[in-house]
Amino acid sequence: MRRLFLFFLSLVLLVGFNACSKNKYKLTGQESDGEAINKCMKLSKKKKFEEAIECFEIFKSRFPESTYALDAELRIGDSYFQNKEWMLAGESYALYAKLHPNSPRLDYAYYRAGLSFEKQLPKTIDRDMSTLVKAETNFAMVFRRFPNSPYAQMAQAKFDEMRGKAAQRNVYVGRFYYKFGEYRAAIPRFLLILQDYPGLGFDEEALYRLALSYRKLGLEDKAKAAAELMQEKFPESKKTKKIVKKILGGNRG
Repeated sequence: MRRLFLFFLSLVLLVGFNACSKNKYKLTGQESDGEAINKCMKLSKKKKFEEAIECFEIFKSRFPESTYALDAELRIGDSYFQNKEWMLAGESYALYAKLHPNSPRLDYAYYRAGLSFEKQLPKTIDRDMSTLVKAETNFAMVFRRFPNSPYAQMAQAKFDEMRGKAAQRNVYVGRFYYKFGEYRAAIPRFLLILQDYPGLGFDEEALYRLALSYRKLGLEDKAKAAAELMQEKFPESKKTKKIVKKILGGNRG
């Protein structure tokens, strides 16, 4: 009997301990705003991100006027980010920036939004790149609006990287249209490279394909103009020599 009693006693104590452990970081409604935000942050540090998000949401509703309220909103985005829920993280940071345009941490929100949208990009350029513009826009907001921000330099580097991906994407699509004889669809892509993404390493390819596309459509004047510009910019290129021979008759250069 004594052994049975001790067994049940230990079982009751174990259940009670587990219950206390589970409730250790739960908001009871009796905490101050400082105590409450600390409980939420401890959940996040323990990588209990879903519970942390719930905790921060409850904190926002209970302490809307707290000095920690804005921080709680950012922490929700951080928890989504740490849990690799990139879409929810990006939207959380973007919403924060929209709702709090005068926040002292706006640079952080834009930067993290940019990172979140970047994380959603596929590894290959032929997949859906719909979040590319969002990433580029948010990175640009950081270094343009907050040049002295500790995130400005990193945002500039990320912005340049996104522009390179955008240029590469347009080249890919332009080549695709060209390959299947859709020259009128290909031309705007190559023009976009020259107008919006110059100097990123794709100008030569864009001019080459542009000249050939115009030639295929019988637009000889435009084809010659593209070939001449290519000859001016890339005089030693093998592609230039090909295009000069094909369009300019090999009479120049």
